[in-house]
Amino acid sequence: MEDKTGKRFSVFCDLEGRVTNILQDEDHILPSSIVGNMLFPIAVTGDLDKMLNFFLELKDKKSAIGWEININTHSGSETFSFYGGIFEDRIGIAAATTKNGAQLLFSDLSRINNEQINIIRTLSKENENLQTRTEELPVNYYEELSRLNNDLVNMQRELSKKNRELDELNKLKNHFLGMAAHDLRNPLGVIMGYSEILLDEDEKMTDDHKIILNSILNSSQFMLRLLNDLLDVSAIESGNLNLKLVKTDLVPVFKKNIELNNVISQKKDIIIHFSAQEHLPNVIFDIEKIEQVLNNLISNAVKFSQPGKKVLVKLIKSDTAIIVSVSDQGPGIPEHELKKLFKPFETTSVKSTSGEKSTGLGLSIVRKLIQGHNGKIWVESKLGEGTTFFFSIPISN
Repeated sequence: MEDKTGKRFSVFCDLEGRVTNILQDEDHILPSSIVGNMLFPIAVTGDLDKMLNFFLELKDKKSAIGWEININTHSGSETFSFYGGIFEDRIGIAAATTKNGAQLLFSDLSRINNEQINIIRTLSKENENLQTRTEELPVNYYEELSRLNNDLVNMQRELSKKNRELDELNKLKNHFLGMAAHDLRNPLGVIMGYSEILLDEDEKMTDDHKIILNSILNSSQFMLRLLNDLLDVSAIESGNLNLKLVKTDLVPVFKKNIELNNVISQKKDIIIHFSAQEHLPNVIFDIEKIEQVLNNLISNAVKFSQPGKKVLVKLIKSDTAIIVSVSDQGPGIPEHELKKLFKPFETTSVKSTSGEKSTGLGLSIVRKLIQGHNGKIWVESKLGEGTTFFFSIPISN
């Protein structure tokens, strides 16, 4: 969700315009390979001359402010307001989709530059003093430094040994976790099966018996979901995310999946609508894992929607990926809680509409599965309007 400062980023470049480091880019506007390369190519073709003139003014006047330049982002072409200044041997640049955002970011950039210069000057002075004192040190100080250095080397060796032991213990934990979860699934399946058989004997059951059996069945189903999630976590943490990648069309896979999910959602009087942009290219993905992602996002949307509402699933194409969105008309999620959505065992303050339980693992697994496809996942939400989850699958993977 964007605030009044808009999307924004800030960088330091050398005097030739080559990016040396990124100070801020929370919206992932800049290409991941931009460090070490020229900044100019982020401008759309028609604004390259404007970007060059921005740099020329920077070099000539030592600053350039308020340049409106269209650049390429993952959402397409967007207009950013550029502010820049020369700080000794480097260029600082701040840009945002609003002038206010660019001004604030440039002020932060200037402050950071000044702080860094002061730190460098302080360190240089301290280094000079240290060199002067070192020249005056007696022999026993050098012996003490040598001893401390040896102690540090030994500690590093011990730390490496402990890290290896921790890694082995983590693998052992995942192994036992996987075994336990796998062995518990069979008895749970038996409990669920017998519960369903008994519930089918309607005329022979009292209302109290039905309530008890439904509670047993619902608890068993929840435990089975938890065990399946634990197995997925165990496999992912052990590095055993084996993707069966195929290059095919997403649309028929999504249609079939949504058709099955509609059978479940209609019990809550919720309809899932699906739309796809025409002529989408084939992409490389694991059908089973992407269906798992879709099942999780749709079930969450249904879980937090009132009866009679809609869930919308869309497929569109960007320049580099297929973008999938799953939107609900639920209560929305508070902005300060969005960051913890993809962390294991984290839940929000939003309650499901029919008391459905959550393991707290689903979205963390979904994130790992999408990352395994070299894709990205993110969320947007407005209180009182609903929530939309997005994920991307690269066209060229």
